[in-house]
Amino acid sequence: MRMRHVFGVVVVVLLVLGVSACGTAPTPTPKPTVPPPTFTPTPVPPTPTPVPPTPTPLPPTPTPVPPQATTKQQVNARQGPSTQFPIVGRIPANTSVVVIGKSEDGKWFQVAFPDPANPAWVPGEFVTITGATDRLPIVAVAPLPTPTRGAATATKPAAATPTQAFPPPRGTLGFVVFEPGQNSYVLYNLSIEPRNYSPNRLLGLQPFDVVNTTNMPPFTMSPTNARIAFVFDAGGKVNKLRVTNIKGEDPVDVASHQGISSPTFSPDGSTLAYIGLDKAGVDYGMQFIYTIPVGGGKPVRLFPSHPTDLQKRVGEVFRGVAWGKTHLLFVSNLTGQFEIWRLNSDGSGPMQLTNDKRENMSPAWHPDGKTYAYASQQADGSYQIMVANAFDASAPRKLTNTGHNFSPTWSPDGNWIAFMSNRNGRMDIWVMDKNGGNVRLLTDKFDKQGLLPGGWR
Repeated sequence: MRMRHVFGVVVVVLLVLGVSACGTAPTPTPKPTVPPPTFTPTPVPPTPTPVPPTPTPLPPTPTPVPPQATTKQQVNARQGPSTQFPIVGRIPANTSVVVIGKSEDGKWFQVAFPDPANPAWVPGEFVTITGATDRLPIVAVAPLPTPTRGAATATKPAAATPTQAFPPPRGTLGFVVFEPGQNSYVLYNLSIEPRNYSPNRLLGLQPFDVVNTTNMPPFTMSPTNARIAFVFDAGGKVNKLRVTNIKGEDPVDVASHQGISSPTFSPDGSTLAYIGLDKAGVDYGMQFIYTIPVGGGKPVRLFPSHPTDLQKRVGEVFRGVAWGKTHLLFVSNLTGQFEIWRLNSDGSGPMQLTNDKRENMSPAWHPDGKTYAYASQQADGSYQIMVANAFDASAPRKLTNTGHNFSPTWSPDGNWIAFMSNRNGRMDIWVMDKNGGNVRLLTDKFDKQGLLPGGWR
């Protein structure tokens, strides 16, 4: 029974399976849907804004060197490009100046002489040009007025100039005189009002200015009158340039060598200029204009004399130097006779001011820094005091007419001039106003050589 039962079950199962095989196909089991692959886009970097390449820096354009004119001989510098224009100065031979313009015809050149702010004109035939001139500007200058022809117009005679009144001269004037009892030159103080004298200090036997008769005082006052600088003879032909306060205290020897002369303070009182002989080297025996700090230091050669024969040690000679507000004055015999020259404070731009072919000496700046007084030999052989403008071509004025007159020195207010004169048969110190009037005697007790006035304070 059990077997039959099992067999029946198997048959039933087989019948069922057969029916399933012959009937409707079974629904297939769906396959799982596979999502399409996700593609992450590769980020594209932004296109960079193009940067222009940095240009290679070019070397700086060099500043063009201005052309220069070198004089073949001494040349007259004029106000305009023609010999009809007045002379404003004279440029020495072999001097180079910067060219800043030219005339329309190219025959004249405008040069920075004495400086770019005050140019002058020189003819091209007397200079050698270095550098290109094709780009120089053409400078037009108004021609001089032409005199009108016709009947001469009667000139009204000038009215007499009334005597100008000035405040009386005052202050203290220094002067140098030889004292036999001291066997030395002595620096004195002269009080003008009331008049009296007092010795100040010894200068020795051989102060260069006195011994060599330059007629320049061997001492000078600072602009504030707080200091005095003077040449002291140290013996053995050696001079010392010594600076003290006005009382003679706190002495400082700022320079020491041969031939020191004509000390003069700079406008600010910080520096001294003087003339001295070179102490060593190939220039031995030549004169130089030196500058040096008032407290001492190394002298600086500012301007040399021109040698003419080094074998014989012969050359240009300097006599006196004076420092004004903006320029120096000095005396030189470079062009044959002793003439007054002007020099920039840095030693550049030498310019001859006088050219009368006679001896000129002892220049002294007026306090205004524009005019100067000096002594000049006249046609009759006498020496007279003159006044001239240092910056134009106006004619100098003669202030004295009697005897021989030397060494002018201005009062602090510029209204008076002290000077030495032999008009009374002996050398004394006199004073006159700036027009040559109101002359009076200041010294009457000294009958010795070397009465050199200076340093009015």
